[in-house]
Amino acid sequence: MPSPEQPSFHLRLPAALMERIKIAAVENRRSINAEIAARLERTFDLPESDREEALRLLREVSRVLTDGTKQRT
Repeated sequence: MPSPEQPSFHLRLPAALMERIKIAAVENRRSINAEIAARLERTFDLPESDREEALRLLREVSRVLTDGTKQRT
């Protein structure tokens, strides 16, 4: 049970992603929770330039998806 310092919440994941997390947790000798937390922590440790590039790519993907949706309607 989480302590007051460690809030918890329910998270729904696609089955395939959950399986990948389980495998990674075993490989890294961590619990599933610790694996997810470690991976989230790493995303906050990215250099600013990497974050900016990731945001640029996400915007580009979003634009392509939005344009593709507009063309189909």
